[in-house]
Amino acid sequence: MLATTHGCMFSAMEKIGRRIAAAREKKGLNQSELGRLLGVSPQSVQAWESDKNVPRPRRLSEIAAAIDLDLGDLLRTTHRTGDDFVQALGEVVGAHSNLRAVAQPHRDAKGYPLISWVAAGCWEESCDNFNPGDADEWLTSSANAGDFGYWLEVSGPSMEPTFTSGMRILVKPEGFDLTSGKYYVAKLLDTGETTFKQYLRDGGHSFLRPLNPAFPVIPVTDNVAIIGYVIDAKLPPIF
Repeated sequence: MLATTHGCMFSAMEKIGRRIAAAREKKGLNQSELGRLLGVSPQSVQAWESDKNVPRPRRLSEIAAAIDLDLGDLLRTTHRTGDDFVQALGEVVGAHSNLRAVAQPHRDAKGYPLISWVAAGCWEESCDNFNPGDADEWLTSSANAGDFGYWLEVSGPSMEPTFTSGMRILVKPEGFDLTSGKYYVAKLLDTGETTFKQYLRDGGHSFLRPLNPAFPVIPVTDNVAIIGYVIDAKLPPIF
């Protein structure tokens, strides 16, 4: 079975290097030109495309942007449609031992609204009244975020290097479980602030951890409500 992405044909078992090469060729770039865009040598590009080297997470984001692919599309196979963007990323870079590929049936892409962080914090009260057209922008995904799924735009550096400012994350607000190592959106009840962090459970205690070590870990107390599970992500648009 084949999956079509931006006009490129990808086999279900095809490695990431071939996807980079196919998308590069579709864009009309040779290895030297792609290397110049990314500030690397043609030999580095050749090593990626032959799967001799796997790019680091930040570099994967840069490659996807340069060849006009969503990072999720670059990593995804036909049979792994992105129940969680981080599952695919973890499989490629070996970042998290508890991440695994999930076999899923093919789904047609569905549109979800891109909303504000303030709106996300009020979503439980407002989603039943949300009508098509209420959002200025709608983004599609083959991941199933449920009837009231929505996109948020990452703001700030707290989740770098994996999630950079401007990336869009798809949130499933209903019917999810809490799993240590996965990524969630939480609301701090005393301030009303909505935040995006990695959920960790250790020694009977729960925490929200930023990926950037410059930011503090947040203990999960009665003041914290987990309001959504992050199941997909897209790079910001390039204008």
